[in-house]
Amino acid sequence: MFRHTFRTFAFCLFATVFGTDVGFGQGLATPVSRLETGMLGAGRPWQTPYYINDSNVDGPTVLITGGIHGNEPAGARAAEQIRHWPIARGKLIVVPRVNRFGLDRNTRFIPNSMDEQKDLNRNFPSSEDPSRLPRGEIASALWDFVVEQDPQWVFDLHEGYEFNRSHQPKAGKEKSVGSSVIYAKNETLHELAQSMQLVVNRTVTNPDRKFVLLGRGPKLTTLANASRTVLRKNAMILETTYNFQRLPTRTRQHRTMMDVALRRLGMIEVDCVDVVVAPRTDDGDAQVVVGIYDDSGCSEGGANNIELALRDSHQTTVVRLGSRDMRPQVLDQLDVMVFGGGSGSKQAASIGKEGAEAVRSFVAAGGGYVGICGGAYLCSAYYDWSLNLVDTHVFTGSRDVEGHGPAPMWVRGETTHVEVQLTDEGRTVFADFPDRMKVKYHNGPIVSPRLFPGLTPYTPLAIYRSEQVLHPPQKGTMIDTPAIVSGKFGEGQVISISPHPEATAGLEPMIAAAVNAVVRSHD
Repeated sequence: MFRHTFRTFAFCLFATVFGTDVGFGQGLATPVSRLETGMLGAGRPWQTPYYINDSNVDGPTVLITGGIHGNEPAGARAAEQIRHWPIARGKLIVVPRVNRFGLDRNTRFIPNSMDEQKDLNRNFPSSEDPSRLPRGEIASALWDFVVEQDPQWVFDLHEGYEFNRSHQPKAGKEKSVGSSVIYAKNETLHELAQSMQLVVNRTVTNPDRKFVLLGRGPKLTTLANASRTVLRKNAMILETTYNFQRLPTRTRQHRTMMDVALRRLGMIEVDCVDVVVAPRTDDGDAQVVVGIYDDSGCSEGGANNIELALRDSHQTTVVRLGSRDMRPQVLDQLDVMVFGGGSGSKQAASIGKEGAEAVRSFVAAGGGYVGICGGAYLCSAYYDWSLNLVDTHVFTGSRDVEGHGPAPMWVRGETTHVEVQLTDEGRTVFADFPDRMKVKYHNGPIVSPRLFPGLTPYTPLAIYRSEQVLHPPQKGTMIDTPAIVSGKFGEGQVISISPHPEATAGLEPMIAAAVNAVVRSHD
């Protein structure tokens, strides 16, 4: 299967690091890692998982927390990814989604909490008040967990709302801590913070968005401050910035900083920034790993809709990826890549030629591709920026319209609903859906065969039975053309979807069906 390359690499890496039960020679005793999972607040409505990866090799114990503030998802996502990194020595403890309800609702505070306890990161003990105890169930459970685990290092992953370097707040307003490393300055922490800042800033091109060092220490009653002053641990808060930056960019920044930290502490021996999921095992309960493109040229709301459409699929792991993630080291961990609505040309410009080649190679080697609207333009074989994955010509260009002048033919007006009908082949892919259905449409590609060299003919899965027309030359050009097509590219499978089922009430599960179809072809 197409994830064999990554699985083999990851298995060998884990075997080398952890000493799993593979042959290393008779009489050679190698440590075996211990993986433990549990629930913080087990049995409570807000319970949230923790993960302990003990290498059984002497080294530091590091705790990473994410999602203490629910409107700061990058830290939670990064922590969830970092927990899969191969630990060579020491113990890595991760609590990715501390404020789980807040993350689910995208709200900073603990939902339905008393006002004085709603900000979870102000509920921890303070060295200035020895009698102060953690406030609220979540803070109490997390604090007890920290005390029990006794880590030497605590890294709390957060996000600010503006870039600290360029933020100029109004008088009386507090400056945002976005894109910073917050720590209490001492020689050990300062040297590490400088290293983290140096490496992550290499990935930031805008000087106003560079990371800064804030050595004044975390605020009182935060988890990091309490860990530092009450428990006498090394502690840092890592802050990205959620305004003006997509989620995958911020998540990768967190991974980049933690990669530096864990390597400097000797806990990992290889660059792990590109590791975003667990290595595949052959235990028969494999997850389908789906990457969703979420960067320039892609509608952020569309990426959210795609993820929501896949969330109910219990055998699916979803990761949001940006242009910097369009590289073999990341893509080889996936089963399927989904590009959603927006602008196909801008998506192509964002991923660049190297990213485009990485995507093509991923599919050619057996990966699946699902393109929706803008992503369907992207995978076509029509434009000079196309990925040329499926043999589709696009009805486009300009026509002279009386009283208007030249009009682009791909523009068909505001969002509407059009009727599509499944073909016989489409009924096998979308078996749980009506033969005819109304689906949201917003300027998706109108396609026909391209006869592109090296590409096989596509198979129509659904046909447009009504159309949207903005200008007279468009009339009759949409009806009876394919709305959804599939095609082979190398060893991989592609499904190109012109309309928006992920944004149509009741049709959202069509995305999961499409994902399953491009995976099934390789079972």
